[in-house]
Amino acid sequence: MTSTTGAARFHVTLVTEDSALEHLVRELLATVLPSAALTATTLILAPASDADIAIVDQGVRGLTGVTAVQEMRARGYGGGIVLLATGACDPSMEQRLLALAPGRCVARAEMGTALAPALADLSARPDLGDDLGPIQKELRRTQQLVAMGETTSRIQHTLNNPLTALLAEAQLLEMEDLADEHRAAVKRMIELCRRLVVMVRGLDSGTG
Repeated sequence: MTSTTGAARFHVTLVTEDSALEHLVRELLATVLPSAALTATTLILAPASDADIAIVDQGVRGLTGVTAVQEMRARGYGGGIVLLATGACDPSMEQRLLALAPGRCVARAEMGTALAPALADLSARPDLGDDLGPIQKELRRTQQLVAMGETTSRIQHTLNNPLTALLAEAQLLEMEDLADEHRAAVKRMIELCRRLVVMVRGLDSGTG
């Protein structure tokens, strides 16, 4: 089971025998780090010595805990390693991975939130000083986009209700017996309210 997608500055190898896990990791990387190229293999990293970071499924090839990581180090792989634990990452496992640095433990159940930060941490470039590496920069951009989307959603909900209420009040006012000039002013109010409501609703799709 070996597959590769696209060229990228960082190459990530997933060591697993679980095709469902491969799909999940591939989808996650496509979302948070779309420039990363992912290769999946069932081998203990003989063909992945050129990988920048390896993600290792706990229990692959019958090697439990950090044994697979130890085997990879013994074969000369020096890149960052993320161990995907089937359960929680207990302190003893974390300490053993730190001794095999650079290494991190991520529980499968927490992949959605913990995998990308672990990859960013392992991709740090000490030689660049305070400058962020490519993965950190990309992750930061993704986080900023998510934050912008959440902000837009809050703005939409904050504005939509009062605007809708104002439009309804203006439409009721239009039904009253008004002088021509007042009726014309109310019509302008209704038109402006409708335009604002459409703009606010368009925030989700970016058509506003």
